[in-house]
Amino acid sequence: MEQKKKICNFIFSLAFFLMIAIPFCLLDTTPTITSELENRNMTEWPGLHFSSLYNEWYGHYAEDRIGFRNQAISFNNYVTYYVFGEFAETIHMKGKDGYVFPADEGYIQNYQRLNINEELLDNLSRYLMNTSEYAKENGATFITMVCPNKSSVYGQFMPDDIHVDRTKNSALDTLKQKLDVSGVDYVIPDAEFRKKAEEEQIYNLKYDSAHWNDLGAFYGMTLLDKKIAESHPDIPVISGESFSLGYREENLELSSLPIKETIPVLTYQGAPALSDGENRKDVSVLAGNNMAYFYNENAPTDKTILILHDSFFDNKECYFYGRYREVYSCSRVNYTFMKEYIDVIKPDVIVFELAERSFADDLYAYSELGTYEYH
Repeated sequence: MEQKKKICNFIFSLAFFLMIAIPFCLLDTTPTITSELENRNMTEWPGLHFSSLYNEWYGHYAEDRIGFRNQAISFNNYVTYYVFGEFAETIHMKGKDGYVFPADEGYIQNYQRLNINEELLDNLSRYLMNTSEYAKENGATFITMVCPNKSSVYGQFMPDDIHVDRTKNSALDTLKQKLDVSGVDYVIPDAEFRKKAEEEQIYNLKYDSAHWNDLGAFYGMTLLDKKIAESHPDIPVISGESFSLGYREENLELSSLPIKETIPVLTYQGAPALSDGENRKDVSVLAGNNMAYFYNENAPTDKTILILHDSFFDNKECYFYGRYREVYSCSRVNYTFMKEYIDVIKPDVIVFELAERSFADDLYAYSELGTYEYH
């Protein structure tokens, strides 16, 4: 009996040792590793140093490169989701009736109306007002568009344990009030989107939980076009005849879980516009980055549009270049170059687009919003 006990203890000890030793023996020492599971680069070897400052980095290196790491993460994700009905990672959050929402703290607090920053919205409103006035001085129409969070459209599907402080205005309503006072034209279609969502799925249930889908984008562009048409009735509103509707299956982004969804896809059917490399203007002379240029000699108008945008308008140039002679499109991080863009491009229409989530995300880095001047 004593001999059996010793053998069992030895086997248990050996198994425990191997469970620890084998993953360390399989440490991945590849210089650069990108993790699709976590959407980041794994910690690189910090070099050999005899300093306590580097101890933490050695620990991170071992944690990121240890053997069977991805398999362990995937197993944990599966168990957490299918057994406990939750996400193990912090990117997604499970809502009601199969809905998935972003899980970052700022996004949730914006929905709860707990982090509405009046100073930030004041600075944004001041920038938009100054830009609108300068645009008008130069014969251009300036319109601000804010694309609502999915939680602002499908809030009834947010988890019941996340409460909203109804005594406070939402960030979108607060900005609307400020823009009404400053006289800036805007499209902030949260109310319109909620009504549209009663008859059509304009944000996917799961896939790409932070953005609208193609049907939502088309509806949002339609509202934007109607606002533009108030000043430019010769520019036709976007038409469904220019697009074909199809569907494709996608897996939940940045997740190892087999969570699939069939999503709508709109494909532009018109002739492609001449673009980078074939263009008639050298946009490389303009300040900033990521400027794209499209020219359509067959456009129904000779108008030019300038668009500063975030990810909601990514790859949406085809929504515009069928109806404008020239389309300039770039990231809104170039906001401090707006005066140069207006002076050089001389656009007829300017659209400044941003997402509601930027109020709790990257807009804080736009430190010149409140002080940017045009004189």
